[in-house]
Amino acid sequence: MTIHRADQVGSFLRPQELLAAREDPAISPDQLREIEDRCILECLDEQKKRGFGVFTDGELRRSTFMSDFNEAVEGITDGDAVQRQWSGSIVAKLGVATGRVTAKRRMTKHEADFLKTHSPGDIKVTLPSANQFPAIAYKKGISDAVYGSFSELLWDCAPIISAEVRALADEGISYIQLDAPRYSYFIDPKWRQYVHDEMGMDPEDALDDAIKVDNAAFAGVTGRGRVHVHSSVPREQSQPVVCGRRLRPDCGEAVRSARRRCVLAGV
Repeated sequence: MTIHRADQVGSFLRPQELLAAREDPAISPDQLREIEDRCILECLDEQKKRGFGVFTDGELRRSTFMSDFNEAVEGITDGDAVQRQWSGSIVAKLGVATGRVTAKRRMTKHEADFLKTHSPGDIKVTLPSANQFPAIAYKKGISDAVYGSFSELLWDCAPIISAEVRALADEGISYIQLDAPRYSYFIDPKWRQYVHDEMGMDPEDALDDAIKVDNAAFAGVTGRGRVHVHSSVPREQSQPVVCGRRLRPDCGEAVRSARRRCVLAGV
């Protein structure tokens, strides 16, 4: 008999109260933290009621799934941020690399500490893959003043993610998940052309680099809890945003190739 395992991805919709508080300039940081705490406790309770065995804070302390990185580093600022749109609306401003990217504090310690106190069971903490940041935070005319290539920025981001993975493992976090490594983008001819023309890399070499970075993030933590990668085909209004409106029949080969070349547990 085949046994299928299902798990929650670790991110939940932000409650309206929390969204409103983030937009209210009269809300102090301490007040916002109190609202976040209350919303996370409610989120944990709902997970328990539904029979979940692994618990997450739903990323409710973050403005986006990757904002924990931007807030924990020097070198990425919002001044020339790229605006991310979803269904025609601006949902976030993503930072731009304006200096060398270095860590100024832990990414998720405050999240993990709260969960260790309040979670009714095993904990999952999510982290963005380092692969997100060269594609989003590298802006020509700004970032190239400090980084000679997209790859150079990638490998400055990589040790920050790796250090956070190791710290979470040392703290006994049961499930550590890397989000959105962008492997699926390499099945899209338009993205592959962008990698070649704008990033100046062969797409296959870029994919190899992406896989090496994520393998480096999990190096040395195997056997201490579970490590996972969440990779998907980006969608908007139920339609894939790579490979046109529908995936080509041969798109799966690139994904299978990535799986063969990637030794990450959980992939």
